[in-house]
Amino acid sequence: MLNRIDLKGFKKIQEEYKKDRSKCKKKLEVKGRWRLDVDYGPQFETIVKTERAGNITVQTDETIILGGGGTAVHPVHYCMVGFCGCFSAAFAKWAAMANIELTKLDIRIVADINLTTGFGIEDGIDAVDDYKLEIFVESDAPIEKLNEILEYTKKRCFCMYCITTPIIPNIDMIVEVPEEKIEEAVFICPSCFNKTMVFLDDNTQKCTNCGTIGYFTRPTKTGKVSQK
Repeated sequence: MLNRIDLKGFKKIQEEYKKDRSKCKKKLEVKGRWRLDVDYGPQFETIVKTERAGNITVQTDETIILGGGGTAVHPVHYCMVGFCGCFSAAFAKWAAMANIELTKLDIRIVADINLTTGFGIEDGIDAVDDYKLEIFVESDAPIEKLNEILEYTKKRCFCMYCITTPIIPNIDMIVEVPEEKIEEAVFICPSCFNKTMVFLDDNTQKCTNCGTIGYFTRPTKTGKVSQK
């Protein structure tokens, strides 16, 4: 154990993954809910699983100027905390791999942001004017070695990759209809809002008024309605 990094465990997994690179591929998932059942308190909530500490509830709230209540950590602050945690973990790990002991490792992020687009005043304005990371290190290692570790960290830190690489998410909006309203909802056209959707022979939908193709299909065997 060096710099609070389990070197023995990490090196074992590293060798295992070198032999089978398919193990390097993982799927991450977070699922949460905007809390519409309360009038006050955090607006968003998710439960995150940990390997040893069980499930941890994480809540966020917008700041007051953005329409929130300021009752929990803002999502952007969580992004910054995540970056700090990820970057410092990577730095400590690769320092340990180089047998460099750290006696201090602090990290600070300062972001200059622009809320013009966030307020809906004008689209297309950059949300961040400047983003600066400062890392404070104490170690007996020479500065040249620490700079090498910094370069390794910049290349290998997952959050550093996310913040420096354009990642365009695929976004699917799934409109859930209460079961008691499903029979009525499936026949309302999403374009002309008339109750003119009909099921065709192939069990898909089409509006008899404007020709819009519907959101729902009807499986042949079960007769149930499912959303595309």
